[in-house]
Amino acid sequence: MKIKAVVKYLIITFVITYACWWGVAALVAYTDFVYGDILPTIIYIIGNFGPAIAALFCIDGRPYLHSLKKFLFSYKKRGIWFFLLFAALVTLTVGLSSMEWNPQMTVLNFFISLLGSTFIYGGEEELGWRGILHPALSKKITFPLAALACGVIWALWHLPLWFIEGHPNQSMPLWVQATLGIFLCFWLGIIYKRSECLPLCMLFHGFVNVMLSSFVLKLNLILIVGILLTTAVAIALWLLDIKRTKTLSNQTTNTK
Repeated sequence: MKIKAVVKYLIITFVITYACWWGVAALVAYTDFVYGDILPTIIYIIGNFGPAIAALFCIDGRPYLHSLKKFLFSYKKRGIWFFLLFAALVTLTVGLSSMEWNPQMTVLNFFISLLGSTFIYGGEEELGWRGILHPALSKKITFPLAALACGVIWALWHLPLWFIEGHPNQSMPLWVQATLGIFLCFWLGIIYKRSECLPLCMLFHGFVNVMLSSFVLKLNLILIVGILLTTAVAIALWLLDIKRTKTLSNQTTNTK
């Protein structure tokens, strides 16, 4: 994908989301609406879909419907194992660092929250971040730099949420979510690289969001070590990809 397409994607994404989220911030601040009312919620959800809507305008290939089907439903053999690996690492990291389950998160609420977080409140973003942005950046710069860039852009994209009175993000400093977002981009980046499956990325994004709500989050050494270890696994898998690619390239050269 060319740089122009990436710029196009980012412009559409930020215009849609910022128009909606800054609009909600103004609506809550200067009218009788409060966050959670029907109208602000509808506008807020539309903003959530900024990356997904932008992705639909940036899909390469013709005919469009065939390219869209491939974009949405591609899957690389054994990709599910990388999803399960990182899901297990996240579960261990959050669970062991907290050791305190949120009493309001029943089994039913967990699965309802997972569905919502996968398709409405987080996972749907992956159509753009992993489907368009991260692969395009990875062709120009190394995987870690692409993950870092995606994380910074992702944090800036979330900025208006700290100005919406009553939004849950206000309970967490921006730098904390930005840092977590950068690490998340490493994990999601390698899941997509190894699976080429956007639905798995959507599910993982939703799963992480729900896990952070299912446990009482505690900032301690176990949490920090777990996050760093999970990121180290992602980088190690990237390095293995490089080594395998070089080996295959050498074998091809030797056979000629």
